[in-house]
Amino acid sequence: MGRGLQRTLALLLTGALLASCGGKKEDNELERLSGSAVEAHYKGVEYEPYDTSVSQEEIQARIDSFVDSHALYVEITDRNDVRDGDIANIDYTGYMDGEAFENGSDKGYDLTIGSGQFISGFESGLIGAKVGETVDVEATFPDPYKKNPDFSGKKAVFTVKVNSIKQKQEVELTDELVAANTDYATVADYRDYIEESLRTQKETYAKSSKETLVMKNLIEQTEFTGIEQEDIDSYYESSRSYYSNLAQVYESTYGYSFAMFILYFFGCSSEEEYEELLREQAEFEVKRTLILYYVIDKENLTLSDEEYAEAMERYATQYNVTVEELKEQVEEPKIRMLAQQEKAEQLIYDSAVAVEKE
Repeated sequence: MGRGLQRTLALLLTGALLASCGGKKEDNELERLSGSAVEAHYKGVEYEPYDTSVSQEEIQARIDSFVDSHALYVEITDRNDVRDGDIANIDYTGYMDGEAFENGSDKGYDLTIGSGQFISGFESGLIGAKVGETVDVEATFPDPYKKNPDFSGKKAVFTVKVNSIKQKQEVELTDELVAANTDYATVADYRDYIEESLRTQKETYAKSSKETLVMKNLIEQTEFTGIEQEDIDSYYESSRSYYSNLAQVYESTYGYSFAMFILYFFGCSSEEEYEELLREQAEFEVKRTLILYYVIDKENLTLSDEEYAEAMERYATQYNVTVEELKEQVEEPKIRMLAQQEKAEQLIYDSAVAVEKE
């Protein structure tokens, strides 16, 4: 199922009234969206495929990461001052305008000095600090600061206690190391696993990338008529409500602010950018739906009872509900329409043509 249809089903399961589903007619058919695709050339849509080949450099990077994760750390005892390259175990609390800020403290954190893990000024400010000593370090958040846009460019003071200092000792990649820490007996077997794992990840991404590009290219090539702003607004409001509810879940569960939520899920650094993205998505989804109507009509696509039952099982599994619960939450015509659109969408993807970049 394409991501647009996945989002549609998710919205349906929250009880939202989706524009793409409309209301029911007296004959139990679903009313379609306003407007239409004038002529959609949905077969043979060209797209640039994502490269799924796996390089030796990528494999080696995973191997290096594995070896690094099993390095030994030895406490430094012949001196007590923090130096560049040391691993300092620290307790810290961050303050802004004299007040401790959320997610700005930790205990027993191992920080490699000079790694750039922390914001500007923090690591360099610890150089020369002594084990057992507590120091105040002034640091500045980058601008922009994507993890929390509200902190962008602001200064903070961190009260830091140095618990100990350590150095890392590299370990050798051997069959014994692999066997003790993985499900594989030899380095060669583990390398083969990494290569296959990377290829599977790339193939999964390639499928998603193909679907996105094909539908985007098809929409750009298609002329539409009669689209009512009301339908776009309806989809926008439904999506906005759904994501607002999801943001509240993330706030109560993980302590995410709304700014953090929209950055994590959408890559948006402001609410204005987020709102604009939702409106663009709403227009895209309306046009996508009109194209699927067009394909359904042109191909005379229907849904058998067996296909409907299979779709119900699949959707129920995907959203961790029983088939009976799904039936209670979503009316049969809506599920049938969704599955019918899925058939149309798959036909488009199956007939698409990969064109390598020149």
